[in-house]
Amino acid sequence: AIKEQGDQFFGRPLTNIVFMGMGEPLLNYNNVIAAIDKITGDKGLGMSAKRITLSTVGIPKMIKKMADDGVKFNLAISLHSAIDEKRSQFMPINQSSPLDELADALKHWYNITKRKVTYEYVVWKGLNDKKEDVEALVKFCKIIPAKVNLIEYNPIDDGEFQQAAPEAIGLYVKLLEQNDISVTVRRSRGKDIDAACGQLANKSETA
Repeated sequence: AIKEQGDQFFGRPLTNIVFMGMGEPLLNYNNVIAAIDKITGDKGLGMSAKRITLSTVGIPKMIKKMADDGVKFNLAISLHSAIDEKRSQFMPINQSSPLDELADALKHWYNITKRKVTYEYVVWKGLNDKKEDVEALVKFCKIIPAKVNLIEYNPIDDGEFQQAAPEAIGLYVKLLEQNDISVTVRRSRGKDIDAACGQLANKSETA
């Protein structure tokens, strides 16, 4: 029924679902798994689990649990840096679960599921836009088969986080492709009218 409504109101069927941006999914594990079971069940959307992705900041013990539980959906990690000191600045989770622990969990994931992981990766000016950052990411991507989504950042003010130069994005793409790592660049729509992701909220707060 939900699929039929999607066809009716949007003119095309639902193709993929990503669990992200509504709180950390792995801290609400039982409910998220129950939701996915319903989505993939005959009484739900009947959608293939291969078209569902769970995006997480990377909680090692829960990534291992997912693998042990035999989940069939895809895994994406919000990475943003493959250098511990830098990632801890962006993502406090890295202070308690550093990259070596994440890497160990991802090895466990791949050994059991045989499915590659996607790394979501925002490049910021002056923060993770140097060659050393790219080389660290390339090295991390070789731990298990992986692909990278480089995300264009939408600055909402004049603060610390600003969009990286096109040359920095180009360097990431170049070195990743040279190492046979699949990479895509996700460009955000609506920037010209301040309607890209995060910008509408900022306009509302400052209006």
